[in-house]
Amino acid sequence: MGNAASCAPSIISSGVVKVLFPDGNMQMYTKPVKAADLMLENPGQFVCDSSSLKVGYRIHGLTADEVLERRQVYFLLPMELLYSVLTHEEMSCLTCKATKALKHATFNNFGKIFPVFTEFCIFPSEAKTPENPVSKTADPVERYSKQRSWRPALETIVETPCRQ
Repeated sequence: MGNAASCAPSIISSGVVKVLFPDGNMQMYTKPVKAADLMLENPGQFVCDSSSLKVGYRIHGLTADEVLERRQVYFLLPMELLYSVLTHEEMSCLTCKATKALKHATFNNFGKIFPVFTEFCIFPSEAKTPENPVSKTADPVERYSKQRSWRPALETIVETPCRQ
């Protein structure tokens, strides 16, 4: 148990910034990165902190001058999702992409040393939900552009006469 920390790769212990792109690729940055740098390289997308994502709440992006924190995972999402309400389907899609990217990241040998950590999931409460067969047919990137935030339907309220 005492020598477990000495086996860990330097990528984990030094703390890097991990950014997950819409195509499923994960980029790791060892130097400070501003959200503006990523948004300039990827027009039409914004940076979002994974720890702030919750189902039923709006998706907030980082401001351009914010520096991404080490040991955090960030998502680069399409502008259509900015300030929209996060659905269960979107959360499971993001969770799946993040889990796959973390498994196939450059610290893949870490899983051979500590197999428990290869099952790491950013959103543990959402990780064990069964997959929707409908989501397999549509490409996740296409789904982002089709989904909008929830809007209430305005319907006429029919009044009934008072009984006395």
